[in-house]
Amino acid sequence: MEKAEITEKQRLLLEKLSQAQVVLVGIGEEFNEGFEDIGKFPELMSALEEVDTNPTLEWTVPFLEKCYLTQHNEGRIIDAYAALYELIKHKDYFIVTTCIDGNIGKVDFDKERIVEPCGSYAALQCSKKCNDTLVLPEAFSGLVYQAISDGVGLDSLERPVCRFCDAPLAFNNILCEKNYVEAGYKSQWEKYTDWLQHTLHKELCVLELGVGMSLPGIIRWPFEKAAFYNKRASFFRINEQLYHITKELENKGISIAMHAADFLNGYDLQKGKTEGLS
Repeated sequence: MEKAEITEKQRLLLEKLSQAQVVLVGIGEEFNEGFEDIGKFPELMSALEEVDTNPTLEWTVPFLEKCYLTQHNEGRIIDAYAALYELIKHKDYFIVTTCIDGNIGKVDFDKERIVEPCGSYAALQCSKKCNDTLVLPEAFSGLVYQAISDGVGLDSLERPVCRFCDAPLAFNNILCEKNYVEAGYKSQWEKYTDWLQHTLHKELCVLELGVGMSLPGIIRWPFEKAAFYNKRASFFRINEQLYHITKELENKGISIAMHAADFLNGYDLQKGKTEGLS
């Protein structure tokens, strides 16, 4: 996209956001944590090397990822979340995200206005789903961090198990596949659907950020439906590759062929100008 076209679409987004009574935000695959900066944490790299030499320690990898996510609080994606927050912080908004990394929680969004239907690293569950009990991971994650910080080795750790059936515990997210315990997000999903029902006759701005086709039934298709049925809606789809707008939304939809994080980071809200866009 040409810089002038990007600038115009950023202007349109700001205009629609300023007019909107409610803002619906979807965050998808482009915001997934890629762990590219793990090299900045030597103790984590050493732990992963230990796993490479001892495959029986493979079970510790998600806990090492949890340690990384706890420590890693900067970068392109975090900056994009901060930019998004500045755009919508004074609005009546709700965010649906398929990301499981919890990075959205590192910015001051209202947690009561976020739903994470794919789960996160915030809780543990029975890997066999013998029950729906969720367990906070902080105690064991702390032991993992202490082990790698003190250099005593991951083989000093005992794998946490379910207190009901002794099956290994796993993080409560869709990586559990068919055994994923969905109870963790249900109450927030109910808040979201109730909020969405009350947007029908309001000025609605739908902002879809980096959402692909891996889980279209969570954000992509429902968001199209919400925009289609609301006669006062505007719809923005920002994606580097899957940016196309359906024919039904041609009159109210704007597609932006750009990585959503770069689009958000390329606009200086205070100065009102684009930077670093081409």
